[in-house]
Amino acid sequence: MKNLAKHKIAVKTREVLVQAIYQHLFEKTPSKEILEQFKKEHRPEKVDFKRFKLCLDELIKEKEAIEKTISKKMKIKENEIELIDKAILCLGIIEMNNEMAPRTVVIDECIRLTKKFSNPESYKFINASLDKI
Repeated sequence: MKNLAKHKIAVKTREVLVQAIYQHLFEKTPSKEILEQFKKEHRPEKVDFKRFKLCLDELIKEKEAIEKTISKKMKIKENEIELIDKAILCLGIIEMNNEMAPRTVVIDECIRLTKKFSNPESYKFINASLDKI
């Protein structure tokens, strides 16, 4: 039972993180503001805010390197990628770089997030892109 609860928290945390990363990329909202906002909107027993903060801080700290990875590995210009897809790729790269979950789990979760938040066909791009990292 504990594993299922942990899994549900991890799933919800990733969903909230994609929204937070998207907000940061779109509005350039500082991570502290985003963290405060999402803490008001979500219950701590449903979202792992320690992991949330860690990923958000990593995005801010490594933003240039992450964007370089996206443009180099995917051979795509920044303006050619949907912002929500970029947010999902950022999350995937952060989780892989910090070994937060096995690579296959990260890719599967990013595909699931893409199917939930993005264009129905974008999951193919996300899968191929993360597979190159």
